[in-house]
Amino acid sequence: MTDIIWGNGSDILSSNSFILNVTHRKNGNKEKYSDIEKIKIVEADIPGLPHNEAEWSQEILRQCTLEAFLKCEIQTRDESGVIMAKVSHSGVGGY
Repeated sequence: MTDIIWGNGSDILSSNSFILNVTHRKNGNKEKYSDIEKIKIVEADIPGLPHNEAEWSQEILRQCTLEAFLKCEIQTRDESGVIMAKVSHSGVGGY
């Protein structure tokens, strides 16, 4: 099973990475996740974010993730601690 965390985007690091303020963690996650995690998007389903990653920019990512409630399906964590994840917009009150 895939580890999943949810939270609000709080800061943009690049055109494909951001800071997530983690508010929820799936019961049964294999790993531990802190309250603030760096996320690199490897796949996305976020309204307003172009499907073609070459069209992403920090400003577009800011508009789509800042204060949005996001679901991160974790694929791996790199050697520097950044989480690689499929990121999607999570509905209001929905996981």
